[in-house]
Amino acid sequence: MSADSVVLEIFFARFPFGDPEINGTLWQEVDEQHFPVDLRQRLWRNGFRIGLIDGHVPTLLSRLLELEGKPSPGAGAGQTDLTDTEPQPRVLRRHLQIRKGRRGEIVASGIYDQLPVLLKEPGELCGQTYCQAQAMLALKSFPQQDGRVRVELVPELHHDEVRQTFVARQGMWRLEPGKPRRVFDELGVSATLAPGNMLVICSLPDLPGSLGHHFFTEDNGRLEQKLLLIRLAQTQQDGLFSPPEVLQLEE
Repeated sequence: MSADSVVLEIFFARFPFGDPEINGTLWQEVDEQHFPVDLRQRLWRNGFRIGLIDGHVPTLLSRLLELEGKPSPGAGAGQTDLTDTEPQPRVLRRHLQIRKGRRGEIVASGIYDQLPVLLKEPGELCGQTYCQAQAMLALKSFPQQDGRVRVELVPELHHDEVRQTFVARQGMWRLEPGKPRRVFDELGVSATLAPGNMLVICSLPDLPGSLGHHFFTEDNGRLEQKLLLIRLAQTQQDGLFSPPEVLQLEE
């Protein structure tokens, strides 16, 4: 690993839509006050709920993730199915190694043929329909000298057909294939994580059709919600963690 690299552990866990324990009881042990009130209000209006876990994994979350007795990913494994008895695993885990300020991406949904999106602001409601749309989270990390890492996360919709666009790479503009993006900067979040801390993101079950609903629900014959957790696993400024085998997803 380069000196400015960090390793993030990323979990996606599916659970029944509207589950009262995951939507209620669990959040009693999640610090939502870590984020400014105005940001939390913007996120709530648009169907997102976010908080921070300080390193102690709540029992309910541990049970949801089925962490006890589960092996770590093997050498070269970028994605591990933690429960593989269902046609689609209920819990997915992956490691992301990323350098300071470089863009990484977390795929949050499949591809919607047609996706009508409503955005809510005080006194204002606007909507737009996107074709061949996929929910993505753009992620950047910024290591701090004390071993903590500031993580920035911005929701995006990648839509329509792939086309050639100019992309900045290592100080140069390059022509690369990609889909057009709708970037929701106003819903971007920033959190400073210590090793072991977890950033928790979910949808609000009482706001169907919201942006958060499209990011964090899934219909597999029955409607389910998804819980996203981003855990700081290792930095080069902290010697407590042995370097794991990781897959370089994107720089």
